[in-house]
Amino acid sequence: MKGFKNIVVPLDFADEAKRILDTALNVLGDGGTITLLHVVEWLPVVTEGTFGIYPHRKDIDKVKGLSLEKLDEHAVAHPEADIKPLVKEGKPATVILEVIGQLEPDLVVMGSHGRSKLDHLLIGSVAERVIRKAPCDVLVVKF
Repeated sequence: MKGFKNIVVPLDFADEAKRILDTALNVLGDGGTITLLHVVEWLPVVTEGTFGIYPHRKDIDKVKGLSLEKLDEHAVAHPEADIKPLVKEGKPATVILEVIGQLEPDLVVMGSHGRSKLDHLLIGSVAERVIRKAPCDVLVVKF
């Protein structure tokens, strides 16, 4: 089935990123757009000084720049499609849902690691949270 016009594809640069993007390309309709999204998640670091804990802005900006370059590589590899790279920072599930709210896609195509039940209880799953809260269809590519 081909026909989705607006697809959001969150990528974390796992080895399966190409497979996830290929899945989105297979269901993209003529004239459709794919937004490749990467979320840079930072953890606070301890620094010396009165302010204590904060992320280093220059490091975050560097990671965001490198992430945009990787997304651009995926876009350049598929000149037949309208692919727009987007890099945000924050908690992945939260940011993905915010982007979905802003772009109002027909479909989200994302990967999911096959974790055990114990892993799900302890750490949860970004894909699971997106599936539960997204107002649109979500296609999960398992790996």
